[in-house]
Amino acid sequence: MKLMNIGGATAILEHKGKRILFDPWLNDGIFHGAWYHYPPLQVSLKDIGRIDYLYISHIHEDHCAAGTIQHLNRDAEVILMDRSPNYVAKFLELHGFQFKKIHLIKPRTPTQIAPGLWVDMLEADPAHELNYLIDSALILNWDNFIIYNANDCSPYNGGLKYIQEKHGNVDLALLPYAGGSGYPACYTNLSDTEKMREKQRIFEHNLQEFVNTVKTLQPSYAMPFADQYVIAGSRSDLNKYLPHPPDGSVVLDALKKVGCEEKALLLKSGQVFDFEIQQKIPNIPYQPHSEEDRNQYIANVVKHQVYDYETFSMNLSVPIKRLVESARSRLWREQLKEQYFPNFYYYFDVPDRNRRFHIPLNVETVEEVAWNASLSEPYLRITIPSTLLILLLIGHISWNIADAALFLDYERVPNIFNPKIHAFINYLRL
Repeated sequence: MKLMNIGGATAILEHKGKRILFDPWLNDGIFHGAWYHYPPLQVSLKDIGRIDYLYISHIHEDHCAAGTIQHLNRDAEVILMDRSPNYVAKFLELHGFQFKKIHLIKPRTPTQIAPGLWVDMLEADPAHELNYLIDSALILNWDNFIIYNANDCSPYNGGLKYIQEKHGNVDLALLPYAGGSGYPACYTNLSDTEKMREKQRIFEHNLQEFVNTVKTLQPSYAMPFADQYVIAGSRSDLNKYLPHPPDGSVVLDALKKVGCEEKALLLKSGQVFDFEIQQKIPNIPYQPHSEEDRNQYIANVVKHQVYDYETFSMNLSVPIKRLVESARSRLWREQLKEQYFPNFYYYFDVPDRNRRFHIPLNVETVEEVAWNASLSEPYLRITIPSTLLILLLIGHISWNIADAALFLDYERVPNIFNPKIHAFINYLRL
């Protein structure tokens, strides 16, 4: 059994001449020009070679990049979690990516797809509203070698208990150690000092979750996985507030404190680990990346990149208010489905047009108010350029991705995170 790390949540698992590619993302500039790999990749598309299986955890472009998938051999078989709606299956269909076969695996239902190869899926934590709707974690039993690939799914007690009871000892756990969102970087209700404090708090929480998972599962090897990127372009100065470190080597000291440092597996991009001989190929030590290294990369390579929406402007005649009203009708239909009518208010500020839209969530209304109108609490105010707002309202860009790309500025009063409030913004589209 061999694992080649590529970067982010992308890797290749190889056994007996068969190869599984995890979450394909090799092309930089995803999320409409915002995301670039960091540490930089040492593997190119031509280095991937032929694959036999392709696992895609969810629809986000850092796990499911069309610019990478288009180069993969079509006689591979795709592995997806069976869900409805199935965003990844629809994505493959819309892009004309026709592979040999799609294996739809129901969660918590081990399924044999080849001799000696059993595939199981684990849903994301139900407490995480958006993750639960779209994400999946993978559990492989390949000739009695157990791999748990959590990718973006933060491990949770119910899921870990299932793994232990159904699959026993885990040989390799690929675990998240950080996260990606607009908080605290894009929140204008926070001072710089408060942003740095929140960054550290979230970082320490995520790192402790990594350690707790290792202590619970006791895998033979635990590898920090996913969330390896920087924000490019005009918003790149916000990288300093993101609670993810330059690389996964930060887990070493944390694991050492609990006596688990021998479980840590760190591979640079392009490096392979052979589990049979327990050796890296090439057999060289991991060289950590520093904050200074990352800052230099941002300044020298990605800072001057241009986002897609910055390359043009929508005409003033585009009826923004009508788009907001139509999108609000769709949002209300989703609220009716879930009977969700909190006493909460969305505000959308469009500074290049001096326009403000007010959407209360407890009634089916939307109104344009004066630019300097007072705001009713509790509220979430999103400040957004008009061209980007139009692209969001027509569904060309999703609100979730705009958040991950740091395109949006927020003011949240009070500063209390309600996952459902944030998840429902994604329904504000035509």
